[in-house]
Amino acid sequence: MNTKEQFALALRVIGVLGIIYIVRAFVRNISPPADILIVRLVCAVIGVYMIRGASCVVEFAYPGAAAKPPESAKT
Repeated sequence: MNTKEQFALALRVIGVLGIIYIVRAFVRNISPPADILIVRLVCAVIGVYMIRGASCVVEFAYPGAAAKPPESAKT
């Protein structure tokens, strides 16, 4: 596992923790004011984006580390 994949994994873990935090906040206070609801929804969208891999963030952090295609087994 190279550093780019480790960074992407760390972003996914942070995304999962963020979603868990948002779900717990909704459970504690089911009907928050509108402004808090909007902030929580934006945070949930960011968390889902991070779970999906956050490809733009990873490419920004590692611009030259393109994925290598698998080598074919030629013998």
